[in-house]
Amino acid sequence: MAPPPDSQRLPERLPPQATMGLLEYLSTHTLDEDYSFVSERKAGRPASEPRRRIGVVGAVVMAVFAALVVTAAVQTSRNSVSDERERRELVGQVSEARQQLDSERARLVALRVESATLESRQLRSDTSAQGLLSTIKLLGIKAGTVPVRGPGVRMVADNAPGAASARNEVLDTDLQKLVNGLWEAGAEAIAVNGQRLTNLSTIRLAGGAITVNARSLSRPYVVTAIGNRDTLPARFAETSSGQAWLDLQREVGLRLSITPVSLLRLPGTEVSLRYVDEKQ
Repeated sequence: MAPPPDSQRLPERLPPQATMGLLEYLSTHTLDEDYSFVSERKAGRPASEPRRRIGVVGAVVMAVFAALVVTAAVQTSRNSVSDERERRELVGQVSEARQQLDSERARLVALRVESATLESRQLRSDTSAQGLLSTIKLLGIKAGTVPVRGPGVRMVADNAPGAASARNEVLDTDLQKLVNGLWEAGAEAIAVNGQRLTNLSTIRLAGGAITVNARSLSRPYVVTAIGNRDTLPARFAETSSGQAWLDLQREVGLRLSITPVSLLRLPGTEVSLRYVDEKQ
């Protein structure tokens, strides 16, 4: 019987590595023949020699793959070293900037003390300037640029116990109400966590923290107010802000304690004056 023509012959069976792809074939059959070899030796049968799994192309692929892995590991190591070096340089720069800023602030404080001493000495030597010196001191107290001391109250505001959301936490608007109520009750000077308040002070939320005079605060929030320690608490409770705080205590559990104090010391603060040209 004549063999069928070429066009009708069945296709020859291709090897698995040709149909599956080289990488898939290697991952699937790499250990099969080794297991078979060991199994035959344990059974006492002569083990057939393992067949060659991959040819020249497979060896080249494996070599290239190994080279890529080594190159990637070396590059990762180099990047890690470079990142660590850059991080240390940035930390060093930040540390130097902070030291310089602290040094400049200390120099500024020293110059202000020296200026105030010279100013006071000059004015006191002139009898006609005594009234002017008193006026300057009074204006400094109202502006918040000079330290003050006297009787008053200390208020401590804090979150509700176990606060799980912003609803049960002290917000910047809550501190604003507290401060406004104290001003309305007759406070002469106020500080929040040691930050003296002036006409230019802001109480707002920035970066997830409440800030006063661009300084981040942490709870609990201690508000100190100089004034009549006997009347400030009652007068504060009568203000709309005081009533709002009573509602916050009752509804969301915020905590507020008020303690009369015989002597409080409030620091002065920097005031940056800005000039606005109305003609522009």
